[in-house]
Amino acid sequence: KYVTVGEGALIAYTMPIWAMLFAWPFLQMRPAWRDVAAIVLGVAGVALLLGADGFSFTTGKLTGIAYALACAILFALGNVLNRKVLPMPPLVVAAWQVGLGCLAMLVLGVAFEHPDYAAITPLGIACFAYMTLVPMGICYLTWFETLRRLPPTSASTGMLLVPVIGVVSAALILGEPLGLREVAAMVLTLGGVTLALRQS
Repeated sequence: KYVTVGEGALIAYTMPIWAMLFAWPFLQMRPAWRDVAAIVLGVAGVALLLGADGFSFTTGKLTGIAYALACAILFALGNVLNRKVLPMPPLVVAAWQVGLGCLAMLVLGVAFEHPDYAAITPLGIACFAYMTLVPMGICYLTWFETLRRLPPTSASTGMLLVPVIGVVSAALILGEPLGLREVAAMVLTLGGVTLALRQS
């Protein structure tokens, strides 16, 4: 609503950089030179992406950036504080996570969004079904199974494809800009994330 899909995806997937920073006070893992380089690259990439208008942000844009950063930071904090794997099969973990998360979103959505149920089209219902089954279901299941089969660093490196797919898809489907600036921002940010993942 407030930022482009590409901007939101790139900011949200700075998560490994924040996880590396949280690991210092919580896990006593002091950042090394490579970690500092990761932070510099990641911040430079996000700054390049968001600085197209000379950093003259509207209130809505600032709200969107704050939400995306909060997403990345809270996701990172959760990963650092909950390092133990839950003693449940991946399907059960995915069902609980998706179920509890969707319940909270449903309550907040009905309370604050004033939904118009009559306006939901068959395409809208199809989008709901897709979001439930694919990103919230199949993707979480494959993520938990990947964590069981690969070291966390190797598994997390595959996550770098997510913002790339987000930025490219947004350009193809929504007509969002995809030029030299966006590509350079992706390279810088994902370079920083890669360094952070290698260290973690």
